[in-house]
Amino acid sequence: MRKTIVGAAAIASALIASITLASGAPAIATTGTDSSAVRGTPSKQGLTRTSLPVLVDPAADLTANADRLNESWYVTAHVSAGGHRYGFLAHYLSAGNAKQGNAASSVSITDEETGWYTSSSLTLPPRTGLSDQQGVDIHTDNITWTGDAKEMKLRAKVPEGTIDVTFRPRGNVLYNMGTGYFPMFGDAKYSNYEYALPTVDTSGTLTLNGRTEKLHGQSWLDRQWGPLPGLTTGRASWSWMNLNLSNGDKVSVWNQKYDDKKNNFATIVKPDGTQTVTEATLKPDESTRWTSPTSGKSYPTRWKVSIPGEHAKLNVTVYAKNQELTSPGPRYEGSAAVKGTYGHRPVSGSTYIEVTG
Repeated sequence: MRKTIVGAAAIASALIASITLASGAPAIATTGTDSSAVRGTPSKQGLTRTSLPVLVDPAADLTANADRLNESWYVTAHVSAGGHRYGFLAHYLSAGNAKQGNAASSVSITDEETGWYTSSSLTLPPRTGLSDQQGVDIHTDNITWTGDAKEMKLRAKVPEGTIDVTFRPRGNVLYNMGTGYFPMFGDAKYSNYEYALPTVDTSGTLTLNGRTEKLHGQSWLDRQWGPLPGLTTGRASWSWMNLNLSNGDKVSVWNQKYDDKKNNFATIVKPDGTQTVTEATLKPDESTRWTSPTSGKSYPTRWKVSIPGEHAKLNVTVYAKNQELTSPGPRYEGSAAVKGTYGHRPVSGSTYIEVTG
């Protein structure tokens, strides 16, 4: 099993993007392994790397590693089935380590036209359902997820039925902060690793209430691990979005807060493989808060996203208000629509918004 070892020099390289952000200009890293990609022309290769020192391996690091804290495999999709548009999520999180902590296995489905929503959340002992098989190999009562960076199979269950799909990633990897490494909350003791396969062709079937329909669309697969502070004290929180835009840009946006420490940024991968790290803000519309009858927590259901370096002003609106997951703790995982301007031009798209704290 491959292990990522990070020394002082590697961390310094990984923080190039953060330093550039502080200077007020975006950090840009071309992707690709051939000279044409470095020149910024499109590459026909599959998963590619950036020219910055990359600290994750998008294929090898899909595999579970018991030495890692807070391992997460997270996929969201926007698909068509039976004449409807749906969003669905499958998320496995092992929090803590093998001796102390817990795991959560979560699935949700949102009808993006009617607002119908269903979910299944399980709290499990830590690392339940994981193995040391290469690639993704997760088996719980509501998720069976196997495969590698070329092809994966997912069977996910909710009370009303099942999702059975094949994932085929293509295009460029999105390396958060340009290298796959960033200090959560801007604090090096919370060193996290994250990358995404943001363009995943998705096909299969959706079965609800005994009716099976063919399904097709696109998914975003996100992989993350690293230490985090306790989230039950209310001191730590974050909002995150994975923006899939009509101009072809894929954007991972983080707004993180721990006491007075903040770490807000966007990582953007463009259709030609160029990656940009720049400042970004997610501003909730407080007047649109929905209060969960289950947890009592309230969440905004509209946001304004600003990415000054891209001249982007985006409005994000959830398709259904009641998209809360409660295991292992309450959090919002909402399928949402995106509209606004980007590079001074109209743009639309889709996203999932994650809100904790």
